[in-house]
Amino acid sequence: MKKRILFCLATLGAASMLFGFDSAETADSLMEKMQTASQEAEGCTMDMDFNMDIGLNIGDGTSTSTLNIVANGGFDIAANVDPLAMSMDGSMKLSAMGTNEDITMKMYGVTSEDGQFDTYVYTEDSTTGESGWEHEVTEIPGGIDELMKMSADMDLSEYGLDFELAPEAADVDGTECYLLTAVMDSTSFETLINKSAELTGEDLSSDEDVAMVLSMLDGIKIKFEYYVDTATYLPVKFHMDLNDSDMAAINQYAAMAMGDMGEGTTVEIGLNDVSFDAAIAYGAANDITVPEEALAAAEAGDDVDDLDDLEDVADDLEALETEVMDAFETEAVAE
Repeated sequence: MKKRILFCLATLGAASMLFGFDSAETADSLMEKMQTASQEAEGCTMDMDFNMDIGLNIGDGTSTSTLNIVANGGFDIAANVDPLAMSMDGSMKLSAMGTNEDITMKMYGVTSEDGQFDTYVYTEDSTTGESGWEHEVTEIPGGIDELMKMSADMDLSEYGLDFELAPEAADVDGTECYLLTAVMDSTSFETLINKSAELTGEDLSSDEDVAMVLSMLDGIKIKFEYYVDTATYLPVKFHMDLNDSDMAAINQYAAMAMGDMGEGTTVEIGLNDVSFDAAIAYGAANDITVPEEALAAAEAGDDVDDLDDLEDVADDLEALETEVMDAFETEAVAE
C-alpha cells in the first residue's frame, strides 16, 4: 500500500557522489528545491500519528487533583497534486475527565469543476453509536490552481517561519536527509497576523480578541522538523511538537476563568506530550474516488439546505406581506 521512490542500492551508491549531502546548501536554497520537487510529484502517501497528553492540575489550597486529557490516533493519507485531491482514513481515541471515546474517521477532498474544493467527512463514534457523512464546499478566490501557485511562491519567513539547516546529514531508515528546523513563538504568531492583515487589508492591531489570543500564546513554542531526501529533495519525514512551551500565560487565563470556584483555587495546565509525526512516500497519482454513499448523503444534505433556504425566503415574504398590510391599514384609518 505504501510506496517510496528510492533508488536501488547500487544507483544510490553511484548517485550519492552527485546528489549526496551538500554542506554548501542553505535553508533558503533547499526550501526552493523542496517546493519545486513537491510540485513535480504526481502523488504521495503519508502515515501520520499524533499524541496529546495534557494534565489539568486543580488545587484548593490543601490538595491538588489532576485531570488527564489524552488523545492519540493514526491516519493513512493519500494526495494528488494535479488536480488536487486527498483521502484520509484512520481512528483516534479520546479520554478526558472520566469519559472515553473511540472515533473512526474518513475524509475525501476533491477539486470541483469550478475550481473549488469539495470535502466529504465520515465520522463514527463507537461510544455513542452516532455516525454519518458531512459535506462542505470551500470557496477559494481564483480557485485551487491560484492557491497552489500562491503556495509555491510563498516566502515562509514573511509568515513567521524561519528555517535553519542542520550542519550534518540525518538518517531516516537508511535514507540520507537534510534536516530543516523552525520554531514558531509569540513573535512568529504576531508576524503571521500582521501578514494576514496585509493580505486582507484588515487592520487587526486594535482588535481586542486578537490581542487576547496573542497574549495567551505568549510562551507557546511549536517546533517543526522536515527531513528532506538529499537525492530527490522531497520531504520524507515530518515532526511537530509543542513540548518546549511555557504555559504560564495560558495558566493565568485558566485561573481567571475558574476564579469563581472559590478562594485559594489554583489551576495549572501541563503539557506532557503534544506531537505529530508523519512518514511520507511519493509515486504515481493515487486512486481517490468519493464513495457513492458520501455523494448521496451530500445531495440529501444539499436538498435540506435548499429547503431551509426556501423556508427562510417564505418567512421573509410573509413578514414583508404583514408589514405592507399593517402599513395599508394604518393609512386607511388615517384617511
